[in-house]
Amino acid sequence: MRGSEIILELHDVDQLLIAPHSLFYGKRMLNADAEEVIIEEVTKVSSNDQIHLKIHLREDKISRKDEIATAIHQHFTYRRKKSERQLQQILQIGWQSLMISIVFLGLLISLTLVIIKLLPEGGLSITFREILIILGWVSLWRPADLLLYEWRPIKREIKLFRKLEQCKVEIVTGKV
Repeated sequence: MRGSEIILELHDVDQLLIAPHSLFYGKRMLNADAEEVIIEEVTKVSSNDQIHLKIHLREDKISRKDEIATAIHQHFTYRRKKSERQLQQILQIGWQSLMISIVFLGLLISLTLVIIKLLPEGGLSITFREILIILGWVSLWRPADLLLYEWRPIKREIKLFRKLEQCKVEIVTGKV
């Protein structure tokens, strides 16, 4: 497996990490801008590449260097777990919605059959029949969307976050 190197040049650790007294500390330990830059860079590399995150810091700002790798790994572990919960919810809602839609479609088809028997063949009968059939098929739209398409970007996100939670983090000191 190949590797891809992502380089971040920081003037201070605070450009990367949120303050320890923050409400989100312990879950989301990276600041939003740093997270966005890292994710943006990772999406540019091949999906099969391992990630090597190299962070350049000035020599005088290295005091918090030990918490950087831990923070990055914990942050993306949190994001992966959050995405996994979101994926599970989407699939659960999709399956529940599909069952409800199938029952609804069955009721509408039954109602359509009743209308066909009660009303004489003609414009009104055809109109009611078509409205009910279309309404039944439209009820399947959202469950189909959830189960066929909506989960895929979240699955890609989970893979990306897993890759970042397992990435190699190297802190390099020197002039930035």
